[in-house]
Amino acid sequence: MKASKFIILAAGILGLLAFFLPLVAVKDSGVKGALSAFQIVKGLDGAQDQVSANAKELDVQLAAMNTTVNGRAATSKDANEALGAVKGVVMAIFAPALLLAIIGGIAASRKKLGRLGGFGALFFGLIGLAIWAILNAAANEVATGAGGGDVKGLGMWMLMLTGLGGVVGGLLALVKPDRGLAATPAKA
Repeated sequence: MKASKFIILAAGILGLLAFFLPLVAVKDSGVKGALSAFQIVKGLDGAQDQVSANAKELDVQLAAMNTTVNGRAATSKDANEALGAVKGVVMAIFAPALLLAIIGGIAASRKKLGRLGGFGALFFGLIGLAIWAILNAAANEVATGAGGGDVKGLGMWMLMLTGLGGVVGGLLALVKPDRGLAATPAKA
């Protein structure tokens, strides 16, 4: 189907935009604020810089608190590694959106989308929906504990639309692949 590649491309772009929109938005729990994945990653970069700049002081504080990691004394290097791991997880949440945008972009530039691209879009769309379901369950759990306030931001809903767009576009491409412009028969 000709529209499937554009559905997949639009889904990928929505997911990439969700990176910059509020993923978490707290409104009803007495505290108001919103936080995007971009702000989280940027903030972790700043936190890593602070840990590196103040490594000696942090090492002294960690030693005074008897903090251990895997049976040994924790250091500022351990703190930096933990921050790097969190940053990797936040970035991985948006990997399916990036891959959907790549699949849709390649399909649009080639003017065709076969079953392999459709399967890829379906696969990454399902992964995106699974990630959204996990984030949604966590947000619902936090909201229940915070007195019933909603903590889901616009970015989280856009992640859901990204996954749905990937699934729909992938299914359409699997059912009826877009073969591009067929060769026109020569006129006799």
